[in-house]
Amino acid sequence: MSLLDLAAVGRLRAEPVDWRYKGMPPDVSTVDGLIGRRVPVDGFTSPVAVLREPALRANLDTYARFCAGHGLDFAPHVKTTMAPQVAAAQARLGAWGFTVATVAQARVLRAFGARRILIGHAVVDPAAVRWLAAEQEHAEIACWVDSPSTVDILAGHDIPVYVELGAAGGRTGARGVAAAAEVVRAVRATPGPRFAGVSGYEGTYGRDRSPSSVSAVRAYLRDLVALARTVDAPVVTAGGSAYPDLVAEEFAELGAGVGKVLRSGAYVAHDHGHYAHLSPFPLQPALRVWATVIAVPEPGLALVNAGKRDVSFDLDLPVPLGVLRDGEPVPLTGVTVTALNDQHAYLHDPAGELRVGDWVEAGISHPCTTFDRWPALPLVDADGRVVDLIRTYF
Repeated sequence: MSLLDLAAVGRLRAEPVDWRYKGMPPDVSTVDGLIGRRVPVDGFTSPVAVLREPALRANLDTYARFCAGHGLDFAPHVKTTMAPQVAAAQARLGAWGFTVATVAQARVLRAFGARRILIGHAVVDPAAVRWLAAEQEHAEIACWVDSPSTVDILAGHDIPVYVELGAAGGRTGARGVAAAAEVVRAVRATPGPRFAGVSGYEGTYGRDRSPSSVSAVRAYLRDLVALARTVDAPVVTAGGSAYPDLVAEEFAELGAGVGKVLRSGAYVAHDHGHYAHLSPFPLQPALRVWATVIAVPEPGLALVNAGKRDVSFDLDLPVPLGVLRDGEPVPLTGVTVTALNDQHAYLHDPAGELRVGDWVEAGISHPCTTFDRWPALPLVDADGRVVDLIRTYF
């Protein structure tokens, strides 16, 4: 049986396109009406975000090959896109399951028939625990635990759990192998919760690809492997989009008898900033945002009508990539984004190249916090023509 209800995903094609979706042409009401239109010049309103299909496909293929070649099961982190159509593509490429961050996100996936979900957090509020327990009849949905107190909250509920390992200065997770092993013993002694494996997230312990960061990430992963051995875990899982190669190398020490699950998410779109400097793979940035120049109020300054409501800014500011004027590309040199307001971006334009009405294409840094600003994104081919519309549910 499929990991996802592909027919339910396919029905998104029939959903209307209307005023609820920013950037869409006002004269279009269906996805079919978008097909073949060139973004941004064929009737789209500013700003508009797009996904480049060739880059998206290449990134999905890269990870599928990597996991297959290293004996890893893949449970991609869907919090990045919250796009069932992207999850369906991952399922077709052999995903083992899906990862989410919250029960709300798990409910989205269940609405599209997802059958194996990892909630990469503890679940402790009563309504969420009840939902999680009830859903076990229809799907395998696991969550993290990192203390006996968390285990106690799940007592009496038949829920698979992964004991999360943390480290001093990190996020959640039992502080050290000994503490995590105590949590495993609590799970095994508590009626209801079922021990499914051990989990962790190595990205907290590295900032870049410097020797010190790589060393810290490896040290954490080695502790996770040691925990898996200590408690005879059937499955061990880790992995973001920054250090998947290190996860694969360290997990190889466990041999074939243990399930090894990678959970990367941001890789699907990659970026022009944070992950461009961190990923070990030749991924392609797939996510772009187009906006128009609305003012050139003084020499060296231009403003476009995209801001914090449209692009991520938590790690880096957007990166201007190109300009269209009257539908044709024009040279762009030395232009940078220096600041954002809610609906404005300030562009430093030292050569005075930008004019009111120009379309500026920008790359982003950290795709997770751009996707959540767009309930629908045109999927475009290499020529910028729409081939589908990707819906998101945040």
